[in-house]
Amino acid sequence: MNNRFSAERCGSLLYKSLLYALPAVVLFSAGSGRCAAAPDKLTLSRAAAIEMAIRRNLDVRNEALNSAMAETDVARSRGMYNPVFSASAGRTASSYPGETFGTMNTNAAIGLTQNLPTGGNIAVATQSGYTNADQELTGIPAKSWQSSAGITISQPLLKNAGKETTELSITMAANTMQDAVERFRSYVTDTVLSVITSYNHLYTLRQNLESRLAALKSAQDLLDEVEKKVQPAAKQRLEVANVEYAVSQRRKELVDAERNVRDQEAGFRYLIGLEGNAQIIPTDPPARVEPPETEEEAIKSALGQRPDLKQLRLALQSSELQERVARHQTLPDLSVTASGGFSGVAGAVGSTYQQIGEGKGKYWSAGMQFSVPLGNTAAVNDYRKSKIRTEQAQNQIKSLQWKIRNDVEADMRALISIRMQMQTTQSSLQYAEQRREEYLKHTRAGASTVQDVINAENDLTSARNANLDALEAFAGAVAKLWRDMGNLLDHQGVHIDTSHPEKVTGETTTNLSSVPANPADALPPSAGEGESLHTTVNGGTGTPINVKTAPQKTVAQAKEVAQPQPVKEERAKATTFTVTLGDYVEKVELAKARKKIRSAGLSTVVKEGIKKKEPMIRLLVGLFPDQESARRELAKLRSVTKDCFVLKNKKRYSLYAGTYHEQKSAVQEQERLAAHGVKASLEKSTVSVPTFLLTAGSFPTREAALKEVVKLEKQGLKPVVIESGS
Repeated sequence: MNNRFSAERCGSLLYKSLLYALPAVVLFSAGSGRCAAAPDKLTLSRAAAIEMAIRRNLDVRNEALNSAMAETDVARSRGMYNPVFSASAGRTASSYPGETFGTMNTNAAIGLTQNLPTGGNIAVATQSGYTNADQELTGIPAKSWQSSAGITISQPLLKNAGKETTELSITMAANTMQDAVERFRSYVTDTVLSVITSYNHLYTLRQNLESRLAALKSAQDLLDEVEKKVQPAAKQRLEVANVEYAVSQRRKELVDAERNVRDQEAGFRYLIGLEGNAQIIPTDPPARVEPPETEEEAIKSALGQRPDLKQLRLALQSSELQERVARHQTLPDLSVTASGGFSGVAGAVGSTYQQIGEGKGKYWSAGMQFSVPLGNTAAVNDYRKSKIRTEQAQNQIKSLQWKIRNDVEADMRALISIRMQMQTTQSSLQYAEQRREEYLKHTRAGASTVQDVINAENDLTSARNANLDALEAFAGAVAKLWRDMGNLLDHQGVHIDTSHPEKVTGETTTNLSSVPANPADALPPSAGEGESLHTTVNGGTGTPINVKTAPQKTVAQAKEVAQPQPVKEERAKATTFTVTLGDYVEKVELAKARKKIRSAGLSTVVKEGIKKKEPMIRLLVGLFPDQESARRELAKLRSVTKDCFVLKNKKRYSLYAGTYHEQKSAVQEQERLAAHGVKASLEKSTVSVPTFLLTAGSFPTREAALKEVVKLEKQGLKPVVIESGS
């Protein structure tokens, strides 16, 4: 028995040492008795996992390419304003039966045509040619050159007239591109939620695996105590049998836990785009950050930020535009055409253009054309169909708004329930630990049986796992709430420039497809609590993604769940020092400061600061007495700028075309709008804007922090050393 027990003990110790050293769990081969080779280890933070998923997940990449294709459609639609150059040349010969002469005409022309936003077009052209005939019979020169140069304008007055009708394809393409961007944002949000959920579950399964390993070791230690204990043979055999059964059951549970980890890793690798079989070690426990929003604030945020709701609103704008254009198409077709220019006739082509330059020969023409299909059935029914489509879009928005309210309210109710579960499981864990300790004492004193200890340890393992499950469920519920609110990316510190989504996906500057001996070196540097990760795409020429982790308040608590300590034990808190660089309003200035700090060899942490009131300049387009009129003008203005918005001021509605920090930028935008026929005036205002608190490094002593302050001051920064607890 002792030999068998020693073999089992050695196997367990080897198992545990490999778990923490490689740290791969090694399964024993039933046939050969040899250990399977352990794969490489990849230590991964939640922030790094999110960034890898955004950059490397193939489904995200495909969705980003849809946005890129939509952008090309916008550029293609604007091609309607490309001038069209034309050139032609020809010769015609004619002869007549019974006549002694014939004619030959030669002609060449070039022209340039430009479409106008009003629906018409303007064309300039020049042509020159001559007629060659029999000189003796006709008495005219052999070559009579005729040339002309003029301009032609055509403009519809009813049907097909107006900028809105003319640029329908441009506006629709722009809306489609914005819809693709919002769809990409929604897809990224769902992917980030999946990463958070899968990452937290993998962390929980790994803690469960360690808990099962600790339970196996505890059972084997108990078996050792029972075998060494002097007691009646019958009682000892019974207790040994009970403990051996417990050891076998826990070994089975350990194998099951190992398989659960491997299965979860396989799906997680695909999610983050990681090739190979590297063992993933999650470092961040499920977050216990409480959502700061109330239910009313959450609903308001969801109704304003949900990408799917924004998509429906874009669809409504497109439907309303198509309805207006369809209504316009029911009008009769009335158009005017006018042309004029100069002409010349001479024996040489140069002489004809000399006459044109002198203005000796002139011509002009003007006309009007009217047409309308009797009944106009096609156009009328197209208009009716567009009205139905608009009503459908309005109903879809109302339906989704209702669903959003229900989702947010359900998320809030779920959080209340999970909080109670967390409190219950935490108390159960403490009681289970106390109960196990008491049973151990009583068993050693002979007051209780080994089976009582085994049952208490089983209950303790269940309590640990239940507490971990509650922590995971809480983090998942908060993430789902933020997803349903439409601001999950903001809360996770993910900031993506969606003007070119295809640039934020693809390979990072470091190849992650192959895992080296220390795969953690192949990853972007892991961010600490609140720290941002900065990597660039395509060799540093792409658009940056900033991913920062949310502050984790319960890392120590989660570790205590995995490796419980005595209930009344307190951990000593160490004092650390960091360097603060102050609050920043402009992201450009913040980026410059962070670059200087990194050049000094320090890491940076960016957190939300207090809001500051800053003087701003707004571009006022107009004032309106009611919301409906302001909304109509806002829809028109969006074809020129996407930064427009409406604010209610007392009983009037003000339409603005943007807000700027600097007057120079505001004036430039004012001039650009004027070129599009939009008059805007500069209006000074004071706006509450968010700030960013920038800190750098973490130092064990104030003296160490002051040494780095000298380096930062040489960079033109104004650092201050502050004390912080770790």
